[in-house]
Amino acid sequence: MKQSDENNEIDNQLADFTDRLLKGRTEDPASISDEELLSLERTIVRLTDTFPSEPLEDAKVKQMLVRLKARAKREDEQVKPSFWKRIFDFQSNPQVGLLIGAAMIVILVLISIPISSGPGSSLSGAADAGGGNPYIALGLMGILFIIYWVSRRK
Repeated sequence: MKQSDENNEIDNQLADFTDRLLKGRTEDPASISDEELLSLERTIVRLTDTFPSEPLEDAKVKQMLVRLKARAKREDEQVKPSFWKRIFDFQSNPQVGLLIGAAMIVILVLISIPISSGPGSSLSGAADAGGGNPYIALGLMGILFIIYWVSRRK
């Protein structure tokens, strides 16, 4: 019970000091006997020195808000580029260009298989007697090489 009375006394002294400080009567810590109270009083003095005594003008508040929003937007753009920009950034990731080229070749091969087999013929069994058109294969390989050449690191 004695500890509680001491804590209440310290709380009351600290509250009185804070009230005097806010009214502008004193700025120096008054307690010398208790180290804990002295450190708390010094903290309160530093806090009151940190906050401005006069309220800011509305124009200044708006200007600070605009600057804060602009800075936050700049930092977001610098930190995280968009998803599509990361995927199609061929300078930093040339494998994407190669992957797109390979996907185009696969699609063209799938489209050209029915064209090369001719009308009326069917693919039965494992052998195709007609063979494929070599120009299609060479064209697809050329497209793949061009895409790789353009998207490689320089």
